[in-house]
Amino acid sequence: MPSIAASLAIGLLAGSALATPTPAKREAVTSLAVRQDAKITDTNLLEAALSSASADLASLASRGEAILNDVVPTATPTAISQLADEFKSINDTTGLGDILASGAKVLLNGLAGGDYQQIANAYLKESSTDNSNPRQPIRPVYPKASPNDAPYSLSEAALRKVIYIPPGFTYGRVQPVILLPGTGAVAGQNFGPNIGKLLMNGEIGDPVYVNIPRENLADIQLAAEYAAYAVNYISGISQGKNVSTISWSAGSLDGQWALKYWPSNRQHLSNAIRISPDHHGSELEPLLCIPGTDIPGCTPAIVQQAYNSTFIRTLRNNDGDSAYVPTTNIYTIFDEIVQPQSDPNASAFLKDARGVGVTNVELQSVCGAVAPGGSFNNNHEGVLYNALAYSLAIDALTHSGPGSLARVDTSAECAKFAADGLSLADVLATHALIPLAIGAILVYEPKNGQEAPIRAYAQKDIPA
Repeated sequence: MPSIAASLAIGLLAGSALATPTPAKREAVTSLAVRQDAKITDTNLLEAALSSASADLASLASRGEAILNDVVPTATPTAISQLADEFKSINDTTGLGDILASGAKVLLNGLAGGDYQQIANAYLKESSTDNSNPRQPIRPVYPKASPNDAPYSLSEAALRKVIYIPPGFTYGRVQPVILLPGTGAVAGQNFGPNIGKLLMNGEIGDPVYVNIPRENLADIQLAAEYAAYAVNYISGISQGKNVSTISWSAGSLDGQWALKYWPSNRQHLSNAIRISPDHHGSELEPLLCIPGTDIPGCTPAIVQQAYNSTFIRTLRNNDGDSAYVPTTNIYTIFDEIVQPQSDPNASAFLKDARGVGVTNVELQSVCGAVAPGGSFNNNHEGVLYNALAYSLAIDALTHSGPGSLARVDTSAECAKFAADGLSLADVLATHALIPLAIGAILVYEPKNGQEAPIRAYAQKDIPA
């Protein structure tokens, strides 16, 4: 499909050009006509929308490759400056150039510098599952912060040591933001090259990484214990101030289960911001796991994420499919892991039976499927660096209630390939989450394709 190939080429052109540099003739820059009025909400309309822009997309991808092929072999300061200028001219019409120019500068300078140092920290430090956190909360949070909380099956030491608190953490001066990873990831590698980096460089949120052991592939009910404890503990060592959470993928299930069965979390959580969540599971789960088998994908967490699994149905029952705190859900129809993810039946969608405030945002309903903020690169992991998603997260962190599209410049954010402050290196590191998750899934043991039994405290919610 030529239009799909052209769209993917934009996201990958820098990597492919650097890998196979060949002389290329420079061509005039072709303006990309972005259809801001294309509100595409189902995949059946996608190809028709892309075909209208395929010629411009192909020309832009060819132009970008030509620029890199011409400049990379020399890599002189003048050439690097020229590269940035060339991408600036592309950015004027597409919003893509800033991030490519930033990433190209890093790559041309020997794969070194701040971006790669930060990514290394995300893997080596921020992903630690064995941390020393001696500070005691101002109130006891274990064995229970509230009589109504479910019991923990893990020790407090086990729950606390997976929390990585960066050296610059302000203990309440800046709002703490707890980062919960998706299936097959730990929080450092999950968020370090995207949202974590952006928060660290600002004064809006103070990131904390909850590195759930075994890459969050074990029983989600166990993962929820880490999420529940982290909310109460971080609030307790931050002068009792409320915290917020940002989660990716199944990290959102961890957080929702924790809010349902550890109600003490609700009074200490200002916002739940969820990227590519699967509150209703995924119809694609059989591709990774055939129930009753022990094929490579049948880890406990993946079995539980089958659409309408016992776990998912238990979570949704008795208004568990509604928010418990102000919640912002951001998702994409191009999600290659979670489906359906198109409105009105998106797996990410949450109701608001409690009236706490919920914002459900399908990217393509706002940006269309041609603008950079809504195109193919915005897949399951791509939403982590999406500019509109980050703007909604910041809006939620700086206002009461969930993020609001009315307070965000949607046209400006949809025109960006990624959130301001991220480089091409960050984007590529974010997309690496999927192959890394596949590797973690392959080596996970034991696998048996059977759902973990619902814990005693939740059995009342198992649907008939």
